[in-house]
Amino acid sequence: MLRSNVNVVETIEPSWEEFAEEKHYLLYKNLLEREYSNGSGIVWDSTNQGYAYLLAKKYPEMKILHTRQGMVNFPDFKYILDVKYPRVIGVSRVHAKYLAHTLNLNVKCIHNGIQLPPWNNKGDNDQNENNNNEKQHGNNNGKTKEEKNYLLSLNRILREKGIHHAIDVAIETHNSIKVVGDDTHVADLSYVEEVIKRCKESKGYAEYYGLVDNATKEQLLKGCKAVIGCPEKYWIEAFGLYAVEANAYGKPVLAIRNGGLNDIIENGVNGFLADSLDELKGYINEIETCSPEACRRRVEEMFSDKVMTNNYLAIFEKVLLDDDSQFRW
Repeated sequence: MLRSNVNVVETIEPSWEEFAEEKHYLLYKNLLEREYSNGSGIVWDSTNQGYAYLLAKKYPEMKILHTRQGMVNFPDFKYILDVKYPRVIGVSRVHAKYLAHTLNLNVKCIHNGIQLPPWNNKGDNDQNENNNNEKQHGNNNGKTKEEKNYLLSLNRILREKGIHHAIDVAIETHNSIKVVGDDTHVADLSYVEEVIKRCKESKGYAEYYGLVDNATKEQLLKGCKAVIGCPEKYWIEAFGLYAVEANAYGKPVLAIRNGGLNDIIENGVNGFLADSLDELKGYINEIETCSPEACRRRVEEMFSDKVMTNNYLAIFEKVLLDDDSQFRW
């Protein structure tokens, strides 16, 4: 295992302001230059624009890796692609293949990981907690416990995420659905309004929550029968964090086959992937075949923060040794 110390440096200013990454880079630039310019350590960059690569250009011995979380915006890569070994990493196999093809580079894959929530699988208690949360939220509407066995959409409210398809699938299969997701950091507010309108006109099937706090999200995850995702085919779901979060709480995932979801979901084990909306509808009655234990085990074995950390450390060690050509990519 890697024996060197790990020094974590915040390399992105936590805001959505224009030029935030550039401004923050200037704050940590001197530290990176002083500590890592001679190649004795690893700089792991997860920003969009990769300003740290300016130093890699200046100091050829500097060892830097870039994990990409989304699609290619070529202006963002102007610094990353300007060094001999950019060492780009994708977060799923499909994502890594897409990056490799688009950038004409070798790209490795390391799955994202999450901190696992406590696991007790006490379904009745979780449902009771969710009922209490529903009352506090003001959405009880006299429904019985059984009627709250809902689908959960857990995605930022973006058109490419296909929230409207998830609502349609729920309505057409006579399932209630709760729509949760960030509706503030979005490019198209008209789509947010469209989703809200669909929910209001759903005759009670769809309930819109929008952006919620972590405690509310946790209770909604515990109370749902499955999480549903219907990403558009013209777009690539780089990873699919919502699917891993669902499985971590023992909940199966129903989704359209796309990107990283292919790595996360194994049909009949922790959810179902479909090639069409009609096929997805057919799987809704089969989700009970996916046990909570199998869903949780999938995350523990493949998508925990511990697994992700070990995978990165293994690559860091190889890059530091610098004696294997496959780690100079």
